[in-house]
Amino acid sequence: MSKPIPRGLNRLRGSDRWAGPSEVVFGRLWLEFLLVSPSYELARRHRTGQPDVVDEARIPADFATVLSVYDDLGDVRRVSFDEWWLEKGLRYFGYQGEPPTLEPIDVLLKENPKQLETALINYDAHIKGAWREQGKRPSAIIAIPLNLNRTEIMEQLGPLLDFYDKTLKPHKQQIVQPPKYPLHGEKQDINSLIRYVTCICVKASSPDLKLFEVGGIAGLSSTYSSRFVADKTSVEDRHALKILTSRALNRAMMIAENAARGIFPSYNRCENAVSPNWVELAALLETQQSWEDEQI
Repeated sequence: MSKPIPRGLNRLRGSDRWAGPSEVVFGRLWLEFLLVSPSYELARRHRTGQPDVVDEARIPADFATVLSVYDDLGDVRRVSFDEWWLEKGLRYFGYQGEPPTLEPIDVLLKENPKQLETALINYDAHIKGAWREQGKRPSAIIAIPLNLNRTEIMEQLGPLLDFYDKTLKPHKQQIVQPPKYPLHGEKQDINSLIRYVTCICVKASSPDLKLFEVGGIAGLSSTYSSRFVADKTSVEDRHALKILTSRALNRAMMIAENAARGIFPSYNRCENAVSPNWVELAALLETQQSWEDEQI
């Protein structure tokens, strides 16, 4: 848990699915938050036939939604990310078809008497081939004079792309077959998500710690955590870090509970969120850590 996101994850393609680097990185974080979600753990127990350890009073009103997500994404305990991603993640977080790429149509040369004919043939092949295979994404057809140098080309291409961003934004956002579980929102902060899930892990492993101590150990704040020394931190710093940690834990649990309902990353209030049982969560994370250590 809460290990750095591996660099260079090469898990962008499957048999009929592809994903961008952001889907892979956030897929890894989604896995981490599912592991600490109380609702998701209840769904696991329910699906694996452990009614004796399912507290009926904790079953959320929207449990059917959580069970549906569990049926898709499966048990996230004692499974490597690569294994889970190839079996589950790419299927539900990836896009169908081929990834979008720049495709040359033709080069127009006055020395070629059949230039228009060949260009039209190549254009037709592109429409029937790569464009269709890539989901018929909005594409610009631009004539680039090759006697311009790269700097001149980019000086003209930049404003043109800016124009397309403004005028064609609704079309650019359309995806013919989006993932079943797309990323939520336009702004996702990887570092904040890592700090949030780290706070949960620290709190679960040492439930007797004060809030400011949890935040200090988790490195929650570059300002206050850097000054954190349990017996020397000023009262003002402790209070500030306590407030930040309380907010971070609340956000982390909302992210985990929303993740269990197919929404990630979002710390919007989850109406049916299940409160964590810190003793159970500590045992789960300890078991998970032991399993991960054995894999090294």
